[in-house]
Amino acid sequence: MDRKLLLLLSFIVLGLSSCVKERPSQTPKESNNQELQRAGEFFNKLGIAAMAEENYAKAIANFKRAVQLNPYDPEYWKNLGEAYTFSKFFEKAKQAFEKALALKPDYGEVYYDLGVLYTEWGKYKLAVEWFKKAANLDTYEDRYKAFYALAQLYKKLGKEREYIATLKRAIDLYPKYKEALLELARYFAEKGFYSKAESYYLRYLSAYPNDERVTLEYAQLLVKEGKYEKAKKILKQLIDTSQNPQIVAQAYRLVNQILITEAQERLKKGKN
Repeated sequence: MDRKLLLLLSFIVLGLSSCVKERPSQTPKESNNQELQRAGEFFNKLGIAAMAEENYAKAIANFKRAVQLNPYDPEYWKNLGEAYTFSKFFEKAKQAFEKALALKPDYGEVYYDLGVLYTEWGKYKLAVEWFKKAANLDTYEDRYKAFYALAQLYKKLGKEREYIATLKRAIDLYPKYKEALLELARYFAEKGFYSKAESYYLRYLSAYPNDERVTLEYAQLLVKEGKYEKAKKILKQLIDTSQNPQIVAQAYRLVNQILITEAQERLKKGKN
């Protein structure tokens, strides 16, 4: 090959190699930050496990280590605040939640947690404010829980109208909300609003048809309404299918009660 051509090719190769930038290696600072983050997550997981065991002292110790190692993760501060709340260190819980919100201002779980904190603290006005914020935050996936918690607070404060309206809002957001459906059914049954109670029992049993205890409650409501045939049909099914001896015994007692009531009503009609 021509010597000049070889020389020209060598210059081209050198030029191309100088244009290719080497991939920067990880700096010691970046490596150290990653190690701290991993250590923080390790202690955060230990704290979560301790919370599940209701060992709040252990949970606090581990969440505290997590935030010391990585103070920029809002979840760690939230978890620490929850552990402090359960331990009734209310001021420390408040400070931890404030740290979480400084890092993530629209943190719906922390809004809810602050509602719980102020409820436990006895500061109900502040609790209402924070539950409302959580309930009205579109990015909070569990808004229905905030409405339910707000309803419980209204009940505690004797605000019956707000209590019912807020329970209904929880169900609007989550139509299969077990606790709210059953609570409204029992509330209306206790107040004597049987048709309203029946509608909520039916909604509940439509979502949870295998709940035998609630099925028995519904049958008892039907007896109060005088809907004996419908009640007997439900009770017969319970007796035939239930594997729970207590449920079967209660169902038999209710059937006997219906039969006695029907016999008394027939006698009464005959005398008249």
